[in-house]
Amino acid sequence: MRKSVILGTVVLFGSGGLFGLSRHGLAELVGFARASADVTVDGVTNQLPSEVHDRKLDHQLAQARQDVIDRQVQLTLSRNHLDQLRTDVQNLSTSIERRQRLLAEAYPILDAAAKEQKNTVRFASQELSIREFQTQIDDLLVSQDREERQLAIKSQGLDRLEKGAKEGEQAIAEMRTAMETAEQEVAVLRSRRSQAEMESQTLDMVTSVTRGRSDVTTTVAKSLESLKGGVERLEAHNDARRSHATPVQAAGRNELTAGWTRLEALKAIHDKVGVN
Repeated sequence: MRKSVILGTVVLFGSGGLFGLSRHGLAELVGFARASADVTVDGVTNQLPSEVHDRKLDHQLAQARQDVIDRQVQLTLSRNHLDQLRTDVQNLSTSIERRQRLLAEAYPILDAAAKEQKNTVRFASQELSIREFQTQIDDLLVSQDREERQLAIKSQGLDRLEKGAKEGEQAIAEMRTAMETAEQEVAVLRSRRSQAEMESQTLDMVTSVTRGRSDVTTTVAKSLESLKGGVERLEAHNDARRSHATPVQAAGRNELTAGWTRLEALKAIHDKVGVN
């Protein structure tokens, strides 16, 4: 424990002395550490086998497909809301038009009652007091104003939602096209990689066979050269032995041959000396 504390103190003060305990020095140290980490991560990533990169790419493609599906779900929900909003706008329009006709028919009746100072009016087959008729007309006007405001708001929302839905459909179509293009590109590249790997293996095999053939040829040639040299040396040795052999040795162990050879040798000497 004591050694660890001492070591930590030495490292701390050593680093402090190196960087002057300044923020600039510490920033450089942190930057160097981050850069080293990035280089290390890049180096490790580049050394990963292709299967790991394939799994990563498959995961990214799966995430992209899921993203397209999620956006398609959102668009479907937006379409449902869009349909409901269309229905609300249609209902409001119908209600406003019907109330508008009713108010338009009520105007001449109320105007005549005011001019003639009538206490009752007859409207929609009903006998109503002027006060009750005015109250109902006021309620209808309030409802008409409220629904017209709602119609304006929902109509604007409907326009924006329809525009957004069209843009969403176009975006999803582009995403789906890009997704299909990416998947096709991945399939093509993987097929090319597989073909290249097969070609590389074939070239490795050819290189190995060629190198092996060269090695075998070299080895056999050396052996043949050694054999040839041995044969030539043996033949030369035999020739040398034959040239230095005596007539008796050259004749071998055959007694008849040896006797004949001996007489021939003696005769040659006798003829050369000239002895009678």
